[in-house]
Amino acid sequence: IAGVSSTLGESLAEEFARGGCSVICVDNDFRSVKEITTRLKSRCNKVKGIGPNYREKEQENVGPTMAAYECNLLDRNAIREIAKKVEDEVGGIDVLVTCAGQSYQDIFDTATTTLMSHYWTMLAFLPFMIQRDRAYIVGITPITSTQDVYLSSRAAIAGLMESLGQELSNHTSHLTFLAISPTARRQEEQAIAKEIVQAVRRGQCSISINWCSKMMYQISCVIYSAITTVSQWLHTQGCDYSF
Repeated sequence: IAGVSSTLGESLAEEFARGGCSVICVDNDFRSVKEITTRLKSRCNKVKGIGPNYREKEQENVGPTMAAYECNLLDRNAIREIAKKVEDEVGGIDVLVTCAGQSYQDIFDTATTTLMSHYWTMLAFLPFMIQRDRAYIVGITPITSTQDVYLSSRAAIAGLMESLGQELSNHTSHLTFLAISPTARRQEEQAIAKEIVQAVRRGQCSISINWCSKMMYQISCVIYSAITTVSQWLHTQGCDYSF
């Protein structure tokens, strides 16, 4: 889970752990990631910590395990390095969850973190996941917001997931992509996490959290398309956008 420090990211880590999955927690602040893994270990009695020698002791471990890694999710090289490190120290992963992006970021952070972080993380782990018998990539978009930059970012991530799924469908049939646009109500995040974990277990390629989320996503796509169309038309008319 990349971006595990978010409330939804932590809820997802807990749900996967309770379901018997070994969870790898990744985010910018290592101290925060360690605190999350410590809390989850106390909630899920069967969860154990794992480290660089995990493969040697793999046969001895019983039940789900958990690892904490620090990674700058804005740095493409750092993401590549952590993907290789996870592969070497822990092994292949079956489910990748990217949930970078917070509601307090400004427009420039949103454009980079929300879109490019998802893109770089997926590309870094894809070579390892394609080799698995079955793999799942889940992109968690920013929570519902009235700011148009978030609306367009969510539409862009959903389009990215769909494009990757179509492109790789000719090469593999066991890799599934899923984009989620949760609502802003914090009390629903645990329920959203359960829905996502269930969707992964069932092999779903789409999920509808509720009618409001679905409507907001559709509206975001329309707004993004309208802004793009108007901008292109203004450019063809020679407008310099000055007032």
